[in-house]
Amino acid sequence: MDGAQGSRAQASLCVWCLLMAKVLVIDDEIIIRDRLKNLLLLDDYEAYSAENGIEGLELFESEAPDVIVADIKMPKLNGIEVLKRVKMKKTATEVIFITGHGGVDTAIEAMKEGAFGYIQKPIEYDELKIAIEKAIEKQNMQAKIDTYVLELEKSVNEWEITFNCVSDCLSIHDEHYNIIKANKAFTDTFGYHSDIFNTKPCYDIFDCIKNDIAHCLNLKSHHSRASCIKDIFYKPLNTYFEITASPIFTKDGKFKGSIHIFKDITQRKLYEEQIQASLQEKTLLLREIHHRVKNNMEIISSLIELHIEDIEDKKTINMCDDMKNRIKSMSLVHKMLYQSDNLSEVNFADYTKNLVTDILNSYCVEPSMVAVNMDIIDVYIAMDTAVPCCLIINELVTNSLKHAFTGMTSGKLHISLREVGQKTDQKTDNNAYELIVKDNGKGIPEDFDINKSASLGLKLIKILAEYQLGGKIEMNTKEGTEFKLSFNELQYKKRF
Repeated sequence: MDGAQGSRAQASLCVWCLLMAKVLVIDDEIIIRDRLKNLLLLDDYEAYSAENGIEGLELFESEAPDVIVADIKMPKLNGIEVLKRVKMKKTATEVIFITGHGGVDTAIEAMKEGAFGYIQKPIEYDELKIAIEKAIEKQNMQAKIDTYVLELEKSVNEWEITFNCVSDCLSIHDEHYNIIKANKAFTDTFGYHSDIFNTKPCYDIFDCIKNDIAHCLNLKSHHSRASCIKDIFYKPLNTYFEITASPIFTKDGKFKGSIHIFKDITQRKLYEEQIQASLQEKTLLLREIHHRVKNNMEIISSLIELHIEDIEDKKTINMCDDMKNRIKSMSLVHKMLYQSDNLSEVNFADYTKNLVTDILNSYCVEPSMVAVNMDIIDVYIAMDTAVPCCLIINELVTNSLKHAFTGMTSGKLHISLREVGQKTDQKTDNNAYELIVKDNGKGIPEDFDINKSASLGLKLIKILAEYQLGGKIEMNTKEGTEFKLSFNELQYKKRF
């Protein structure tokens, strides 16, 4: 057999398989019965025949035909009674009636009982064949539908099992704020069942909108087209829940409701309260530490002041005054920290203004004698950076007041701090600043070298600028004296 013959044979086999339906012919007229049976066999149907209703029902039980072609008027048991008994078995078998008697009333009665078709004698076989094919087609369609229904029921059952196995409370809400479905965890937790879902909207059950429907998560998720989260306290259970509502849209974008997930966060709330209480305790403790450090520095400053009363050497008194000012400059940092909500950073503009005012008061400088101009950006600087900066400003301002304006009736003092784009240390991403302290006093000799200076104040400036801040100090002696400090804010280092 060649390939073409094999293909034709395979196609014929497929057609044969499709047409191998069972047809039972029941008629008391042997000529009609045998004729129909033979024609059906020629068309590759598996055909059976019976001469009356009783014999036909016996073949129906043994052979389970797909289609029964039966006469209505038969002795012993008519076709209508055969139809009734077949339908009682709840099988897929279809019954087609053939008759030479009866009219519309008979046809109507047959259809009411569940007959598939009704053909008048004399029978046109082609008409009967079409009716049989349609009956079998109906059976195939019904079989597919039954399969789809079973698969759908299986999917629904699997979904129900999964839905009810979730430990969090789940509820599905429609667009009218009604709960239409809830899992087992939900009903077990809240004690609500389906009978209450249709009687009141969800916000009445949970009292979660505070008299303003705009707070409803169902509505929020609709408007935002995204998940929305809210915490509520459910008084009947004395429990906090975090509710996440995710919107549900149809394929054409119509809002159909949302699914809510209720997560018990009571334990988390307790932990948050404990953490908050602990944080407040630590904040109070840290504030107290800054306060005590400030007090201790003031005590040291007072002790130095008492010691000055017994000193007669003017040079020593000046050294003690300088020491007092340095201590006060550091004390001011701690004072501002414990008075501020921010316990790790100081507002550098406020700090500098307070520091310079204290120095001017300490040296009894009249405002008319020295005009102070401050141009400092509103920036917060961490304590590790602020303390060396405050000491540098203290030394530079003190030097100007002590030396720059000698023999002058008035003078000007300029202090500025600004951020710069170019960082002084390329290894760090911290903010870079430029601090300038400038006066228009008599100035410093051009050949003055800060690196060789014997002044404790200038040595302190260099050490603080270069070694503690890791910055760069520059001096300009034209038109007075200008000190420019470029530095990066220090990264906080953990203390062990």
